Amino acid sequence: MSLTDKPMTCTTAARLRVAALTQGMRVPSTRFRVEQHIEDLSRLGIDVDHQPARYGAYPPDGTLQRVGWLPRAVADAARRAWRANDADVCLLQRELVSTLHTAERLIRRPVVLDVDDAVFLHKRGRLVDSIARRAALIICGNSFLADHFSALGPVAILPTAVDASRFVPVPAAADTTRPVIGWSGSSSGFAYLESIQEPLRIVLEHFPDAIFSVIADRAPTLPMLPAKQLRFTRWQAETEVQGLQSFTIGIMPLSDTPWSRGKCSFKMLTYMAVGVPVVVSPVGMNREVLALGDCGLAATSTDEWVDALTTLLFDRQRSSDMGKTGRRIVELNFSQDVITPRLAALLRNVGER
Repeated sequence: MSLTDKPMTCTTAARLRVAALTQGMRVPSTRFRVEQHIEDLSRLGIDVDHQPARYGAYPPDGTLQRVGWLPRAVADAARRAWRANDADVCLLQRELVSTLHTAERLIRRPVVLDVDDAVFLHKRGRLVDSIARRAALIICGNSFLADHFSALGPVAILPTAVDASRFVPVPAAADTTRPVIGWSGSSSGFAYLESIQEPLRIVLEHFPDAIFSVIADRAPTLPMLPAKQLRFTRWQAETEVQGLQSFTIGIMPLSDTPWSRGKCSFKMLTYMAVGVPVVVSPVGMNREVLALGDCGLAATSTDEWVDALTTLLFDRQRSSDMGKTGRRIVELNFSQDVITPRLAALLRNVGER
């Protein structure tokens, strides 16, 4: 059976209705932990009424805009919470309005709280904890998150899935192709890139044909890197896969902090899905993924980053082998075809209690 086959069907169990209240259509946790599962969940007998925050769950930047945003966001939260009572189960991602308790108590159906970041570390993280205490189940994206929430209620670990039928490798590029060290993500993660400017500078100096490629919502400021070897591409959903496929190596630097330990390694997994070897900070789930097979290298210090990147740029065969191993790891452990049935079982178990 190929990854593009869709054999999942449900013909015996009664259909389960799930109201999914998410933070907004453009939020990554909405796209990758809810939206991409909806079609396959339907094949498994679960109908999802997806209700993203109409005005966004996060406040706009401008003070004047926030004045008009808040009452509309709160009213929308109440509307969605009340509508969720028509379902059998409510799948909730964080608070309905960021950092505020609004209409969560209007939900009378069993709540499944889905968490993919260490949101309990925020200034008002106790709000999420209070929701977790009332939840029938807390789905956590990794073991670090599960360790925290297991003290508050029943927990299940479910990684963020990669659509392995969409994130696919491309044939190996010709040897004349310029090598590309790549990073893709939100500009909120630029601090991690700034922290490894020195090893990147050294590597780019040793490989004058190499490019450091950044795919994000805005251009980074990396003054230590030569401008002629720095490429910025604005992120677009339509081209995100092609962007990753252009990488020779995918990187995921992190600081070793509680917030970083709560990350679900999705960036790393998308690199692996397209057959790209990785160099990552061995923090939290990154370390666990590296332990599944020879898919990349860990780096912490400047010397380790230089050695890891240099090794993979020099040894193209090893890079190719690591890319193939990473792809297999994703297929077996993190693909949508693996994760969606597990999500369906968790939702059904709550709905049929």
